[in-house]
Amino acid sequence: MFITDIKNIWIFRDMIFELTHRELRGKYKGSVLGFLWTYINPLMQILVYAFVFSQIFRSGIEKFHLYLIVSMFPFNFFTGGVLQGLGSVRYQGDLVKKVYFPRQILPIVSLTVNFVNLLISFGIIYSILLISGWGINLRIQLWLIPVLLTEYVFALGLAFLLAAVEVYFRDIEHIVSVLMMVWMYVTPMFYSIEIIPEKFLKFFYCNPMLYIISMFQQILYYKVAPDLRYMGRAVCFAIAFLIVGSIVFKVLEKRFAEEL
Repeated sequence: MFITDIKNIWIFRDMIFELTHRELRGKYKGSVLGFLWTYINPLMQILVYAFVFSQIFRSGIEKFHLYLIVSMFPFNFFTGGVLQGLGSVRYQGDLVKKVYFPRQILPIVSLTVNFVNLLISFGIIYSILLISGWGINLRIQLWLIPVLLTEYVFALGLAFLLAAVEVYFRDIEHIVSVLMMVWMYVTPMFYSIEIIPEKFLKFFYCNPMLYIISMFQQILYYKVAPDLRYMGRAVCFAIAFLIVGSIVFKVLEKRFAEEL
């Protein structure tokens, strides 16, 4: 079943490209600043958090704004992609009822739009790191490729799962929005993982995003190769969520047209 789904999605790859392109072009159509709002919003968010946690709560992290920048952009991709993917099937209800295509395409498109924005945002990240004098370690930048792919796969599995459930249970969108805010604070972005009390570490290590965000921090902020143990755990989480999400989506999609 899993291999067949991949083949079907590959057959409709042109549809994925066209829908992604249309979504990217139409997102800020008519706006004066256009796609720049994609980056203005998180940058303003980062400025506020940087002030609060460096000047008021004193995180103790050197150049905290840089630590935050390399963490927030990848995490915003995750939250934005999952939340948009979550509602993708219902929002395209008319298309689902009238046209045959693999329904998994809809969460894929929503996630890919956010992924493209994340890739573009690396221009901002690198520019800030260089202008600030922090610099980058060119020798380890290729490690970003498996980290980015791992985050994409993990987010896709979660988007499949939630998009299928949301068709039947509409309140899940509001529940997940709240949970994402909680998820942000239990992922080490406003503090270093070293300050977490040992008795709580086992709970934090159940968070897949801890490994993913930590690897972005290691590559971009600490300028070292990512911890391979973190990579292994993140990949395991990503594959597990993709398999579970795909199975749940496949089972529940049989009645999508009726529910929509």
